[in-house]
Amino acid sequence: MEMKSIIKNILNFVFGDYKSDKITKESFFNDFISFPSSSNIANLTLSIRNPVENKKYLIIGENCLINFSFVFEKQEGIVTIGNRTFLGGGMCVCIDEIHIGNDVMISWGCTIVDNNSHSHIWKERENDVIMWKKGIDENKIGKYKDWSNVKKSKVTIKDKVWIGFNCIILKGVTIGEGAIIGSGSVVSKDVPDWTIFAGNPAGLIRQIPEDER
Repeated sequence: MEMKSIIKNILNFVFGDYKSDKITKESFFNDFISFPSSSNIANLTLSIRNPVENKKYLIIGENCLINFSFVFEKQEGIVTIGNRTFLGGGMCVCIDEIHIGNDVMISWGCTIVDNNSHSHIWKERENDVIMWKKGIDENKIGKYKDWSNVKKSKVTIKDKVWIGFNCIILKGVTIGEGAIIGSGSVVSKDVPDWTIFAGNPAGLIRQIPEDER
């Protein structure tokens, strides 16, 4: 698909402090996403708070089909995706790092987050709404958010994983090779290789035997 066709189908992007005369839709994609022509990103959406010029926030491998929304709340965030991976109509919210491997399938409605968004201590989050509104009012969304008390940790989804509909993958989780996550699950702890996990919180259903791998 040509770049102009891809750009035409992009639903949302946020320049942060960038001005319209400094950056165009085309340069936004060229500067901040790396993807080969073999991958389909026509339904990908991208939002970056105050982006660093020329940084690759999203790196996509060969022969992927990516329908996700990606929100980078901080300049430090990065998401990497391997080869032959499908991401349905869900969302990644990143301030640190999210890695998704090769031959992964993530169904519709899933959310992957590498942070808690807010502190669990009230005094540390009492001004979050006010500061967020201030950023929106000034057309500088997220500029005043204080991330210093928000916990974060890398999310890793290894090769050959299948994640069912409407799952939530929380910060710090590693999902092992070939694992399957049942629909509607909330994954808050590591999942071993070649296992099936499901539930809220997700727990072991069974091991996947050699003849099913």
